[in-house]
Amino acid sequence: MTTLRKLSLAGPKELELAQKRAKRILLKEKPGVLAGDLKTVVKQFLARKKAILRLARQHPTPFYILDFFELKKALSDFKRAFGRYLPNSQHYYAVKVNHHPEIIKQVLKSGYQLDVSSARELKLGLSLGARQLVFSGPAKKAADLSLAVKHHQKVTVNLDSFSELDRLAGIASKNKRTIKAGVRVFTKYHGLWNKFGIDLKDLAGFWRRAKKYPGINLSGIQFHISWNETALPYQQVIKELGAYLKTNFKPAELKEIKFIDIGGGFRTYRTEGYYPWRLPQGRLIKEASEFYGQKPKYSQNYLITPSVKITEYAKGIGQAVSKHLKPLVNCTYYTEPGRYLSNNAMHILTQVVDVKGSDYGTADGGINAIGWERFYYEYCPLINLSHPSLKEINFTLYGSLCMTDDLWGYYVYAQKMAEGDFILVPYQGALTYSLAQDFIKPIPPVYLLK
Repeated sequence: MTTLRKLSLAGPKELELAQKRAKRILLKEKPGVLAGDLKTVVKQFLARKKAILRLARQHPTPFYILDFFELKKALSDFKRAFGRYLPNSQHYYAVKVNHHPEIIKQVLKSGYQLDVSSARELKLGLSLGARQLVFSGPAKKAADLSLAVKHHQKVTVNLDSFSELDRLAGIASKNKRTIKAGVRVFTKYHGLWNKFGIDLKDLAGFWRRAKKYPGINLSGIQFHISWNETALPYQQVIKELGAYLKTNFKPAELKEIKFIDIGGGFRTYRTEGYYPWRLPQGRLIKEASEFYGQKPKYSQNYLITPSVKITEYAKGIGQAVSKHLKPLVNCTYYTEPGRYLSNNAMHILTQVVDVKGSDYGTADGGINAIGWERFYYEYCPLINLSHPSLKEINFTLYGSLCMTDDLWGYYVYAQKMAEGDFILVPYQGALTYSLAQDFIKPIPPVYLLK
């Protein structure tokens, strides 16, 4: 019998005891869990309140705010960190995370190149002047590969399968072109990410098969795991890759490796959180409480995602590369940052339309602006710019769509909530604008914060 089932049969007294126990161990359920708040984020935006409200007077809400200050800072910080700890590296911005042309232009202006995952993104990157593009992603069709071959002087294709290798070779031969390529691998550490690429154990066979095709210049290896909170996942894969290469590649084949692409997956430093009911003990409290018609009780309203600073990612990766790969290969290391670069580069501004009670109301912006029910599960600080405060009040702010899970959050940094208040949703540049939907309401416009 499951613990939840036992609680359901036990009664309110047993539930209360379970709640107390769960509250004590909730923060121990996941190593590195952080309690606290995001007042530091709020302070930064209250200092810029006048500039944001100036935009609000010029344009009707809701809208995205494009923040070049934050974008340039992220571009600079990332390049500086990896320049220090992994100096022989090149950086390719993951376009899928935010494809806004102005962001891409600034990325290219800062010396980055582009990582694209579709023919649409490849065309966009080429139109904006990218000189080098890495074309990754699964299930590339003949038309996609033909476009890459057409631009073979600028494009490197990270191959996803043996079949894709054969298709690209046929297209390259037909067009009498040679195209640079890498191959994506997955390891025992990849989990759900083993959807992409080939099993590491098949790498040597893939490498030798590719050498039979004169139109394929296979010279690199790619791996990628996303949503990493520390450098550990990269270090584990780098160690496994190094051990495999040492055992399975001949000295001449090791010299053929010109790049190793470690992908992206770098989270921003403590700008977001999640609700305790997302942890196993938290779900237990929530479901058991609701069974008895009670409100769940937690020791913390939300928990902060415990990611490390970008220097820690770079340092850990650099150390692993020095130990496990540099003794074997002399190559360039590619990164594919997307979330880290664009997350802080966009914010959303919405306005309270209705205050329906002391602790809930509705804003004019809906979650079509972020593409999914993100804030039903994840925490982001909501900042009332009209009645600002460094303390949060309990207030569920719903969106304007005809959906029950259309909401922005359960707490607002505010003195009070009133109709007409402007609410800032900070740091919404990653996997929001790119996922936005023209559903019920149009996708909001984008304005530059000067």
